[in-house]
Amino acid sequence: VYVYGPPNVKYHPMSHLTTVSMSVTLNCKGTGRGSITYHWETINSGRGQWMSISNSNTRRLVVRNLQESQQYRCVVSNEAGRTRSNVANITVLRITTHPIISTTVKEMQDVTLTCLSSVDDVTYSWHRVSGSVPSISR
Repeated sequence: VYVYGPPNVKYHPMSHLTTVSMSVTLNCKGTGRGSITYHWETINSGRGQWMSISNSNTRRLVVRNLQESQQYRCVVSNEAGRTRSNVANITVLRITTHPIISTTVKEMQDVTLTCLSSVDDVTYSWHRVSGSVPSISR
């Protein structure tokens, strides 16, 4: 009789930052003796209980058309038991765009443009229809 334990999670799914309606691919890999199986669970941003995702019996999970932030984890099993991966946080940013306002300025006249975000560590990029944007302060 050979006794072995539950599998280990070798590769945990990674957290992602994305925008509404985009897709994210999560990957997980387990190691251990016996036949290794996978399934995925989700919870809405830490609210409620973990729920099993139907038809998710693979190492790779593609989450399509994201509408809100959620958490995911992989469950790796064999005949001896199961092990859960670390939690992958999928943060969905809601980017609000405003109508483009056209204004005419005189040469050497200062113009102030403002862009606000509700999240930290965002990179802003400014573009002008023709020519380059001279100096930008963030």
